[in-house]
Amino acid sequence: MTALLVEDLWFGYGRTPTVRGVTMTVAPGDCYGFLGHNGAGKTTVLRLCLGLLRPSRGRVVVFGCDLAHAGRLARSATGALIERPGFVLGATARQNLRWLARLQGMPPTLAAAETSRVLDRTGLTTVAERRVGTFSMGMRQRLGVAQALLGQPRLLLLDEPTNGLDPEGIADLRALLRSLARDDGVAVLLSSHQLHELDGLCSHIGVLRSGELSVEGAVPALRARLQRRYAVAGPDLPALQTQLAAEGLGAAVDAGRLLVELGEQPPAQVLRHLAARAEVTSFAPEAITLETLYQRAAELAGPAAAQRPTSPTPTLPAAAAAQPLWRVFRHELATTLARRSNRLLALLPAASAAWTVYSYHQKTVQHLARVARGEQFSADAGSGHLAVALTLQNAVPCLGLVVLWWASQSVAADLSRDTLRATLQRSVGRGDVWYGKLGALAALAGGSFALLMFSALIAAASAFGFGDLVEVTRHGERQPLAAANDVAPVLWQALGHCLLPLGALLATGSLASVLARRPARALALAFALVLLPELLRARLGPHAGWLLTSHLPAGLRDDSAVAYAVAVARGAADAHWQFAGTAVWAPLAWCAAAALLGRLWFARLRVG
Repeated sequence: MTALLVEDLWFGYGRTPTVRGVTMTVAPGDCYGFLGHNGAGKTTVLRLCLGLLRPSRGRVVVFGCDLAHAGRLARSATGALIERPGFVLGATARQNLRWLARLQGMPPTLAAAETSRVLDRTGLTTVAERRVGTFSMGMRQRLGVAQALLGQPRLLLLDEPTNGLDPEGIADLRALLRSLARDDGVAVLLSSHQLHELDGLCSHIGVLRSGELSVEGAVPALRARLQRRYAVAGPDLPALQTQLAAEGLGAAVDAGRLLVELGEQPPAQVLRHLAARAEVTSFAPEAITLETLYQRAAELAGPAAAQRPTSPTPTLPAAAAAQPLWRVFRHELATTLARRSNRLLALLPAASAAWTVYSYHQKTVQHLARVARGEQFSADAGSGHLAVALTLQNAVPCLGLVVLWWASQSVAADLSRDTLRATLQRSVGRGDVWYGKLGALAALAGGSFALLMFSALIAAASAFGFGDLVEVTRHGERQPLAAANDVAPVLWQALGHCLLPLGALLATGSLASVLARRPARALALAFALVLLPELLRARLGPHAGWLLTSHLPAGLRDDSAVAYAVAVARGAADAHWQFAGTAVWAPLAWCAAAALLGRLWFARLRVG
């Protein structure tokens, strides 16, 4: 049975391939050491094995499931820690693990139990309620191992898992991996350039040099293929080296000793000749460690080892692959709301709405007071409908800025915090992650809009009520300006026409987030995508309704449905909604185009 089959894998970040024809197999119960110098391509191969990168050639098969065609199912049996573990720093270790367990498809009770299990197994139970932002590097690394163990994966991919761990932590990790491979039959593939930390742990190794797998095989078999060398030490190494040369044996100096291959000569005879002519303090076979195998890999290079036979596709946990879009939506919503700044931003438009109604009420009271003092001939007495319309005109732009901020950071910020990689390592597809993020942002924006309207309606009702708008003269006469029955339908229509432009902002900002990949650049690009088309307004003329800004109540120019509602609520007889014909189709086109382009680009996104 083969847990992981990597077959003729090629990949390059530019024109020069970084990974060249890598082929290797890992079976259940193997602890496979993936060795190589920094920059050899170890991390890149592991990313390819998780689908974080797409190979230019070759394939990856996990328990019979081709990663290119059944990625969700393959990842449901895989746990991984790639480079830096990414977590929500403001949440506790337990919260982070529980979110990831739920993302993997576990019900709440099982997710809580599994979280407790991996915390205990990695020695983090005592700090489970601490925020991850307060963790040391070693504690975060332990937490990274813990999240890789969620769901008892049958294949474990670990990239430099000992980084940041103290000696005690390294010993604990070695014991854990040995137990997983030997007792639980888990296939473990771990990469490292710290060979001494893996010695005695790995049953198989593969040596990667400049993107090519030069050696692969079982450690005992590789040791048997090496010509055994003897280590010779004494107070006068040059004399010993001369004597060995006289015997026809070449010797290399290594750390205060000589390493010599005896060939067919009996060790006892060589030692007897040496001791007769020079002082020898030690003469023993060299211990063939992983470092020895790595350094002498050229001697082992040859035809690739025979691949172990693959087995039929086993039964993988189908429940973990169920409802991936819902799981991502739930995960994104929970992690977004876990950040206090996002909760405050969600309340900001509602605060702006309340302030707008308050300001309008104060101005109305001041104008009526001037009329009462005879300083002004007339003034309107104010109405709840006009107060709500003015609120939409002022608070919706505030919400638009908040939505653009959220959307522009949705992918870029997750990339910078490494939390996107943690999401994509689970049993979800890229389409699930993209649309799950859009859905979570839409829910968050919808909740903020609902709070805005609730704040506006309550404040307007308490300040004015929802009767007709009337004009009061200094003589006490009251002239109707706008009937409530005429204004209410227009106001509700304008309210509905705020939603599509906000959705278009959300999709456009998310597209910018994927294109720019960095938070600051993503925000700048989001504003550019929305505002730069304004330069074409004069050329478009009557077709300017296809610009997104024509349907947003923002800036000095407002051609939106909200501006029309404000005019109607004031009683303007000549109120005109210039772009009513494109009020639905233009924002919808922006929204669909941005969402689809973002989906295509997200599918090609290289996640580090």
